[in-house]
Amino acid sequence: MPTVVRPFRGVSAEERLAQRREDLIEAAFDVAGAVGLRKLTMTAVCERADLTQRYFYEHFRNRDELVNALYDTVFDEFFGRARLAAEAQPEDDLLARARAAMAVFVEFCASDPRKARVFAEASGSAAITAHRADSTRRFTEYATQQAIAARRPPTAREFTRVQLAASIVIGGMSEACGHWLSGAIDLPRDEFIDELAQLFVVAVDAALNTH
Repeated sequence: MPTVVRPFRGVSAEERLAQRREDLIEAAFDVAGAVGLRKLTMTAVCERADLTQRYFYEHFRNRDELVNALYDTVFDEFFGRARLAAEAQPEDDLLARARAAMAVFVEFCASDPRKARVFAEASGSAAITAHRADSTRRFTEYATQQAIAARRPPTAREFTRVQLAASIVIGGMSEACGHWLSGAIDLPRDEFIDELAQLFVVAVDAALNTH
């Protein structure tokens, strides 16, 4: 059956299509925030969005594709904000840039627990493995570039060590933030952000100190 392209109440078919996708994504965040990624189902998402399964399949082939879309939405939103915040600081001030990025991450998680849960549970979701690996690689590459720009050109060995340091800190960020949000890490927000930023800088400086 050909796709309907007629406007409806002044709204084009393309706009309605985009709105349904947005409704499904928001509904999926609601469901994931309430029950977790493992228990997220297409049926629950459609019920929450008040849409039939027909509209689900307009955008997603299956549940895994939806879960990947959720993760990509979270990462792209956070990463875009973090880069803008970091690059607003002096290039040679690694601590300021790290703190700006960490502040965005913490605020992002604290302001929307649904998205924080998706981010935190991604490591245990087989459906997201490839997408999470790619986003972690992108973030690690960016952090490595920022560290090198703020310090000095590294040797090949030092470059690998900085990559490793960035990977370790970035890999633990979401879990640490989850513990902080739950109260398991008892620090005021600003102190928590400072600690994350300082850990990154210390790790980078240790990686470059290869005597």
